[in-house]
Amino acid sequence: MRPLLRLAFLGDIHGNLPGLEAAVAHLDRTQSPDAVYLLGDLVNRCPWSGEVMDLLQERGWPSISGNHDLIISRLYTPEIRPPFDERSRFPVMYWTWDHLRPAQISSLHELPDELPIVFDGAPPIRLLHGLPGNPFVGVYPENDAAEIAQKFAAYTEPVFISGHTHRPLDRHIDGKRFLNPGAVGLPYNGDPRAHYLTLDLRSGPDGPHWQPTFHRIEYDTSLVPAAYESSGMLAEAGPVAQLYLRTVLNGEPWASDFGFWLSRQPGSREDMAGAVEEYLGTYGPGRWAFI
Repeated sequence: MRPLLRLAFLGDIHGNLPGLEAAVAHLDRTQSPDAVYLLGDLVNRCPWSGEVMDLLQERGWPSISGNHDLIISRLYTPEIRPPFDERSRFPVMYWTWDHLRPAQISSLHELPDELPIVFDGAPPIRLLHGLPGNPFVGVYPENDAAEIAQKFAAYTEPVFISGHTHRPLDRHIDGKRFLNPGAVGLPYNGDPRAHYLTLDLRSGPDGPHWQPTFHRIEYDTSLVPAAYESSGMLAEAGPVAQLYLRTVLNGEPWASDFGFWLSRQPGSREDMAGAVEEYLGTYGPGRWAFI
């Protein structure tokens, strides 16, 4: 039975055009949503950020800002802060900036931090990339429930949808529901398929409610390694870009785990190839640096 309303949510695309195209094709073919929303981190880490932004502009879907959108839109401006002002430490981020048009960078700068969604007769929803006021930290299944409840205590919406963690989530805390579709572009749950979420508005004995469905879509990841090379991203970023490519291909959190490890190393690391080699000597699946 067709729901009263169907909404779709896509997040953490990270410039992965084949993953986005697969998710959009599945969305169009099987879901016919009434509205689609984006959860931020549209760009960076895969070599198609400009093409991703072109596709999303054609669709006109509302989006909030992710931490990658925020940083890239502020590179080379007085708003950028350490350590993101070090190109040697974030070569892919600067490569992405170099390959976006000025209008695309401006549109990233204008994205809102949060977005309320209100439809007549439906429980209201709020979109945030991570935690309130902090898109660099997300809601995880293992987070302390009381701590999460306190951080969201000022909000009245019963449903929150976020991204950032790249991991699917459906969690109830203190009468509120927290959802995360997982990542379109770089999943961190060991499943490299493109992830997205739909919510169906259904009638029930206690009134209308949202019914979530998590979608995981196969696509041809064999196209990705050649694009990293032909685009020049590998030449620019070398081993760091290789870590991001690993994440695309196997759905493991190499991309962020290395960044977490690096941020806790003493001093400035100019030799990224050496840093990646040192990291890979200790960390990987089942023994990640991130806690």
